[in-house]
Amino acid sequence: MAPQQAREYKRSMSKATAAKAFTIVGALMILSAAGFGRALAQASPWAQNEKSQTRLLGAGGPDAGRYLAGVEISLAPKSLTYWKLPGDAGVPPVFSFEGSKNLASAKPLYPPPRRFPEAGGEAFGYMDEVVFPLLITPIDPAQPVALMLKLDYATCEQLCIPAQANLRIDLSPGLGVSGEASRLRAWLARTPRGADDPAAPQIVVTGGQSPDVWTLRFSGEPPTDVFAEGPQDWFFDTKRTGEGFDMILAQKPIEPAQGPVEVTLTLVYPGQAFEIRTGLDAGRAKP
Repeated sequence: MAPQQAREYKRSMSKATAAKAFTIVGALMILSAAGFGRALAQASPWAQNEKSQTRLLGAGGPDAGRYLAGVEISLAPKSLTYWKLPGDAGVPPVFSFEGSKNLASAKPLYPPPRRFPEAGGEAFGYMDEVVFPLLITPIDPAQPVALMLKLDYATCEQLCIPAQANLRIDLSPGLGVSGEASRLRAWLARTPRGADDPAAPQIVVTGGQSPDVWTLRFSGEPPTDVFAEGPQDWFFDTKRTGEGFDMILAQKPIEPAQGPVEVTLTLVYPGQAFEIRTGLDAGRAKP
């Protein structure tokens, strides 16, 4: 081989070797990125039920010693599932974290519901999808949490179908921010804020024209909807009026306790909600 040809051959071989090395490094980078993406995707497998599927989501590592997780329910078209107060019919979700490891507490939070006509009454719940945020506190912040959830709920279209899901997700202090974090935070932002929030409206509750009706008036614009939760065996309806809402006693215990009845009001505004507790002198009311 002539010297010039030898030099050209060496140069071509060097280029081929460099291109091959670049291809290998690029492939390794792609595989590494894919693996990193999988590590940050924090979700349990879907639990399938008729008309719905359910899974647990995690936002990643803890913030101030507490994890943000969530329960996602994806619903079939025209099916709904229920809020903690289901309305005139239906079944609220029931969360059990029995069997979890290194779990001090798990607090489910509830985005405000919508009203749906159902069997001549109203149901309070969700269509399409809902994520119930979970605030998870570990016993030992330095150790992972094995979060176990048994969820009992119902889906309804024309008939109500009971559903159950057994789910698990592992939450670790070494995790970075997961791909589910922004979505979980968006659902968390929908859940009601407390009365101590600077944006919370002032509310005035006064007796109405009859002992079983109270008027609700608000500072600023009235909410778009109000849901009222009473103690066990106390039920209240709410109805929009020109200036606010009326709250009507629908049912009370046969032998009600003496003293004020504490009612939790969920006030729904566009893009936000508030939860405010008030006491009612409901002893003389007759539903």
